This record gives sequence, C-alpha cells and structure tokens, in this order.
Amino acid sequence: MGLDRQWTEAILASDEFVKEVREQEQLWLSRGVSSVPTVLFNGQYAVTGGQPMEAFVGAIRQIMSEAKGGTVNG
Repeated sequence: MGLDRQWTEAILASDEFVKEVREQEQLWLSRGVSSVPTVLFNGQYAVTGGQPMEAFVGAIRQIMSEAKGGTVNG
C-alpha cells in the first residue's frame, strides 16, 4: 500500500506543512531533543543517541528515585 507517490511529492515540493513542522521542531528542541534517536520518559527525561541498556536502566532508576524523594538501589 504505502504513500501515494504524487501526493507525497506535491507535499514535499510545497510549504503546506512548514508552520506545523517548525512548531513541532521548536517544541522538541525546547525539551532538549537534539538528536535521533531520543527516548523520552514521562515527557521530561531524555536518553539521547544509541545507548546501551544500562543507560535506560539508570534513567529509570533515577526517575524512580526522584519520584520517591530518595534513592533506588539496583
């Protein structure tokens, strides 16, 4: 199925969605997203770039610690 080729080419050649794209771009830049991939937790904590599993585990532990007001041991 996929995208309609003519419609897609017409959209890419136009400025029909420029405003919406720029607004989304500014929103994510304001939240600290500047690279791909970026994984957000709770809409405010980000792990950027290709990270090992330990980075995600550490981020989740940190979020849990902050939510509980203390430390989480792992």
